[in-house]
Amino acid sequence: MDRVRAWAFDEEGEILSRVVDDAAPGQPGKGADTAKAFVATWLGGPIGAPMILCGDTGSGTGRLLQVPTLLDALSDALVRSDEVYLVPGLKQLSPADLLCGQETLLVGLGQMSGAVCIPGFHTKHVSLEQGRVLGFSTEMTGEIISLLESEGSLKLGEAVHQTFEPRVFRDWVERSLDTEDAASPFAVSAARSIGVLRAEHQAAALSGLMIGADIAAHYDPGDDVILVADGPMAEAYGMALDALGASVEEYSAEEAMQDGLFEIAEAAGLLEQ
Repeated sequence: MDRVRAWAFDEEGEILSRVVDDAAPGQPGKGADTAKAFVATWLGGPIGAPMILCGDTGSGTGRLLQVPTLLDALSDALVRSDEVYLVPGLKQLSPADLLCGQETLLVGLGQMSGAVCIPGFHTKHVSLEQGRVLGFSTEMTGEIISLLESEGSLKLGEAVHQTFEPRVFRDWVERSLDTEDAASPFAVSAARSIGVLRAEHQAAALSGLMIGADIAAHYDPGDDVILVADGPMAEAYGMALDALGASVEEYSAEEAMQDGLFEIAEAAGLLEQ
């Protein structure tokens, strides 16, 4: 649990307060303990309300529901661990894949149908039908970008401040959308070396290339895509999907997560405690 977010809800589901810690310490298999300690510190005393937790809790594959599955099943499958209720993730056998946290976000979307794109360090592409998860796939796009920028010939030098330039980003997205003649990441290094890409735009070019490839692998022009993201991720994937020619319906990932947690807690009867 490298990043912990917590929200305190009132009985109607309104947010009373929130806290985020990007460096909350965690131990394998101790997700519930970490969350309890984090929330107790935040509140400055004992926790007097039920806690519900989702995400990478270290709880093991025994607490995963297999797809296809209805999202409504999550509230009946909560696992209690030391006074904390854990939302099970989802597993897919072929090809093997996992959702850990995104299943709760999907609950927050309501009874939707369609192709859902959830960008992140690992981007999830989910097939949803009336609140039923049919299948999903994970792309390591964000992690690959991070690795390329920190190692090897594409490593970003500290002396050059990177600037996000939408024109550059879209240009490199479009290079990936042409799947029959797509550029490789080395093209970014080469473009900088021969002077057709400014040093401060290298990150924008690389992310455009990689996100474009991610989008091209999962969607076609004219597809209806439900994009669930916030901030720079929403902007980047929204631009890439627009360049593809997809029809995009956008939702806030944070709001969907909040709604999903509250709806699962309510369905499980936790609000009556």
